Amino acid sequence: MPQEWAGESGRDRAVERYVQELLVRRPGSRAELPATLLLGPRGSGKTTVLRHLEDWARRVPVARLDLAALGQEGRKPIDVLAALVFQLNDKKRDFARLRFPAFGLLTIAVAARMETADRDAAVRQMEQALVGPPGSRSEVINQLAQYAATVLGAPAAVTAALPLLPEWRRHWVRLRVRWRLARIRRRARGGGSVDGFLINLNQRYGDREEAERQRAEAVLFDAFLDDLRRAYGSRGGDKRRTTQCLVLLDNVDSPLGNDFLTALLNARRKAEAMDPLLVLATAGSYPAALESFAFGGPRRSGALPGRWPADEEKFVPERVVKGLAVGRLRDLARHEVEQQAEEVLRSAGRRVPPPAADNGVQWLGWVVHELTRGHPAGTAQLLDALLECDAEAGWEDRLRRVLRPSSELVDALLERLLPIDASGELARTLARASAAVDLAQAQAGRALWDESGARLQEEYNDFCTDVLRTMHLDSGDEESDGRTETPHPLLRLLLLRRLAAAPDAERDAGPSAGSAPDPVRGWSAVHAALRERASAAGEQGAAAYHALAGGDLPAAAAYLDDAFERITPEEWCAELCRLRRAPLADEPGGALARPLWERYERLVDHLNDGAVDQRLRTITRLLAAVWIGPEPPDDPRTDRVGDPYRDPLGDPGAELYGEIQARFHTLAVHADSVSWTAALLRKAKQYGKEPWL
Repeated sequence: MPQEWAGESGRDRAVERYVQELLVRRPGSRAELPATLLLGPRGSGKTTVLRHLEDWARRVPVARLDLAALGQEGRKPIDVLAALVFQLNDKKRDFARLRFPAFGLLTIAVAARMETADRDAAVRQMEQALVGPPGSRSEVINQLAQYAATVLGAPAAVTAALPLLPEWRRHWVRLRVRWRLARIRRRARGGGSVDGFLINLNQRYGDREEAERQRAEAVLFDAFLDDLRRAYGSRGGDKRRTTQCLVLLDNVDSPLGNDFLTALLNARRKAEAMDPLLVLATAGSYPAALESFAFGGPRRSGALPGRWPADEEKFVPERVVKGLAVGRLRDLARHEVEQQAEEVLRSAGRRVPPPAADNGVQWLGWVVHELTRGHPAGTAQLLDALLECDAEAGWEDRLRRVLRPSSELVDALLERLLPIDASGELARTLARASAAVDLAQAQAGRALWDESGARLQEEYNDFCTDVLRTMHLDSGDEESDGRTETPHPLLRLLLLRRLAAAPDAERDAGPSAGSAPDPVRGWSAVHAALRERASAAGEQGAAAYHALAGGDLPAAAAYLDDAFERITPEEWCAELCRLRRAPLADEPGGALARPLWERYERLVDHLNDGAVDQRLRTITRLLAAVWIGPEPPDDPRTDRVGDPYRDPLGDPGAELYGEIQARFHTLAVHADSVSWTAALLRKAKQYGKEPWL
């Protein structure tokens, strides 16, 4: 299993610092603790962060629950709340144990085999007592305690709730009842199980009693928060309790998660009083519970709150409404990937030859970050796969092997990154759509689609409009130039690998009579279809992009040559940047394993066939070299073209950088304009050092 690197990245530590600042409390403080929602796509490390925080905060009251897993077991919010309370009730060496008298007694009353009318009466009494004068609460507590002392000896499972009740704290119930409960506690020590109690609690309400269940749930949530406030509000509790209670909820966008989150937030809003509950929840999509106007209203398509810029170290979630903050987990920065790369190289030991680059750690961190763009699961699985290669294999060879179109890693990562409910048809369609620069262009390429697939079209549209599944560039992003829907660069890289492994036939044998034509398949056919569509629409830049991806270097070079000195130098360099990011094919046999200079010379071999204009010759060689070569450091004037795709495997050692510099210098010498000469010399300087330095 790949190493998770939980809590080791600067990103995870930023979330930890955010939690720590809210978790620590001073006596007398009544700070508002908003529920914080962490949004992130599959594989972004949400569960890993929660697991780390649970271990980090193990000395204080902490609870962690996976609501998707509990939902699959048929649990209800009432069960989730009870499980949460039992975890907060655990003994802590350095922390006074939390007790939940109102909640514990009411759950015992509900879980015990009492008559339905009596059970509902107990719920109503507690509901009235929680909002009534203090005396009414004490009376109801005493009544329920007397009932608990009567029935606890019968169903063994119910005795598991005894630890929730205070032991000898004065005045919580009458002395005689305390004695009876103490005797039961001694007899039942180690008797009932928490799981048995939760099952018993869940079975008390049938399907026809849903309204009663929901009412009981609401009162139990109120009782739970009331118990917490009283535990912290007493004079002794305020002095002794130096931290809040940490609740970590995973997958709150699941059906059960939505119900539980709604109930918890509603209970906190209804109380209109501060409580010591610090909630950190994670979701792979924006929970439906928060789409109501009570919690901020529906989100605009392509706009989710809480964006976390890649260069921002501090985690600052966005306040949506009072009591709720939302933050999005960012991908790992390059220096964070380098930390993992250093550990991998150390683990490989001397049995593995070091990378050929002077600084192996920086090189490996750079090349892995270029491929994964810091996607946490993708980064961890790629580094793990590199370690598992044969000891004698070099690191460049390892990268090409594990990312071959038919490799196990490509299949495993696609399964991890694609929607969990994605159909096989959607996966194949996304592989074809990955040939386009963005998902909107793929949508327009009708030749890629099966016209009869209305359900598939709807599934594809759902994928495109999900901000967390795709990489929607916000209008404030530096890279945004109008494209708002593009697959995550790692997902696109993997889908292109799958496309390269597909049979490269433009059509199958042909449609049967009366049936819709099959969509095109295979690398060349897909790019040819997109090139044809772009040409028909007058989009010559897009046509050149797909010509180059399909292997027609002369056509792409001719487009650049025609544009030279016809547009501004910055616009021309931006077009060159757009073209150099066209995907580079790697056949299942591993074409990229051939020697670098052999591949380069094969690309430009047509220049030897006859007389070619000197400028076109230079542009052709320049385009071939930048297409194969890795991306240089970004130039904000020319390289922000809204295409985050990267693939350094064509030339992971940046050996072609010298050739690229020479071709830029040649163009600069023959330019007839000072502005052109200056721009081309700037581009040459951009390739002046290795990109990992």
